[in-house]
Amino acid sequence: MKRLTDYLDCLHRPETGTMVCRWLREATPAEMRTSYEQLFAEAQGIGSRLWLLDIRRRNNEDPETAQWLMDEYMPLLAAHLGGPTFLAYLLSPAHLVRVDDDAIDIVHVAQLQRSVHVALFIEEGKANEWLVQQAGK
Repeated sequence: MKRLTDYLDCLHRPETGTMVCRWLREATPAEMRTSYEQLFAEAQGIGSRLWLLDIRRRNNEDPETAQWLMDEYMPLLAAHLGGPTFLAYLLSPAHLVRVDDDAIDIVHVAQLQRSVHVALFIEEGKANEWLVQQAGK
């Protein structure tokens, strides 16, 4: 595991081309932006377009950050990672129930862009299976 910040660890699985990142605690909106910027830099460095983002400990929703993800961050991924990017979010069951319309909007807008694909999971195995299926796309 590589510590990107004091609240975010990542590891690269070269056998699948997957970048696995786990938030270790709740993050403020500013920390969330910083961590996503670090994820982008890490992905560029290793050439990964398959991301497993474990947000079970983060469990916070921020409408402004959600809007920033849709308007600025996802277009950045599409433009700089050399192909479609696949983001598998791992949520706790309680968090999945609480996911508000902003998070659903992110999934919808990302799918419409056809360059960033987002899926939500509560089981890490299923998230990994989905990412492996996306390899080569």
